[in-house]
Amino acid sequence: MEALDTRGLSALREIAESGSVAAAATALGWSQPTVNHHLHNLERALGSTLIVKSPRGSHPTVVGNLVVTRAIEILGLCDRLGAEVALWREDQAVPVRIGAVPTVGARVIPKLHNQLQKRARWQAHDEIAAESPTAGEMTTAGRNSEMTTAGRNAEMTAAALDVTLDEHAKLVARLEAGDLDLALLVSTDIDKTWIPSTLTAKHLYSEQLFLCVPKPVGPIALDAAGMPDLTSLVSQTWAFSIDPGDAIDEVVRSLCVTAGFEPRVGMRMDDYAAIIRMIAAGLAVAVIPDSSVPEDPTVEIIPMPMDACRRDVLLVSRARTAGSSAQVARHDPIVAAHNAAIAEVVADVGTVTAQWR
Repeated sequence: MEALDTRGLSALREIAESGSVAAAATALGWSQPTVNHHLHNLERALGSTLIVKSPRGSHPTVVGNLVVTRAIEILGLCDRLGAEVALWREDQAVPVRIGAVPTVGARVIPKLHNQLQKRARWQAHDEIAAESPTAGEMTTAGRNSEMTTAGRNAEMTAAALDVTLDEHAKLVARLEAGDLDLALLVSTDIDKTWIPSTLTAKHLYSEQLFLCVPKPVGPIALDAAGMPDLTSLVSQTWAFSIDPGDAIDEVVRSLCVTAGFEPRVGMRMDDYAAIIRMIAAGLAVAVIPDSSVPEDPTVEIIPMPMDACRRDVLLVSRARTAGSSAQVARHDPIVAAHNAAIAEVVADVGTVTAQWR
């Protein structure tokens, strides 16, 4: 089979997505004859008809649908390769895709970025060679030493963060799909079953939770263990997260049910600053993690005992077999560089979150 031209794959993908050669030409910025030319070259190379034309437009054949699926994968890898090489060339860095729930991301990601900037930069083999002395300028021992140093430098990477802030459930889905390398997620004592078997989680630190109520609602009595008396809030409206599986919401619901009532949810939002304004206005009560606790004299802030409820911050990644991963990395320098960059990020996440343990 002759070598495939990615332009044929692009033509096929756009025809399948748009439903016609004319629309595909517009999307690609090509002429219609150019689209047909590259499509026919692809069909000749594969020995199959890939597109069928009808009065209602053009659509892939059965074989064409298979090729479209592979074309999307191949073209996606081409786009990713171009972006990665550009980043390596311009910034001497390897992209690591990390997701985070917004409150954790706002706290950790800036410190993580600053920590990564302290690391040595990645150096390509041709750059090492250009900086190395010529053979006539050093002894054999010097050459051996230089080669050893060059080998170490060639393996050095600098990670560049590609950050996504999103809802908890969406980040889990993106991790499972391979769209993220790592994610900073949250869990609680009563909510640990969300982690699929395809993912692994490492505990980073735990946050204390605080019950926040309007000043006129307080003071709230505490029991012997320091737990607020939630029965005094039966008539209050609670602010919950937009995410239906939010870890703190599950804690609140469990505690309220234990106290003998179902919390009345009157608003859903994930912006803690906005929630605080609602509480200050007397419109809601909420449980808020330590990283987002306000300094507002109109809000009563009541700490909740850590042994009864807390929010655990986790670093989550896809589970992988160490042996198979190492074997692939030995034969694929891009995989090896990517794995090294991920390892850098994991190490620096541990460093910047140590202050909250």
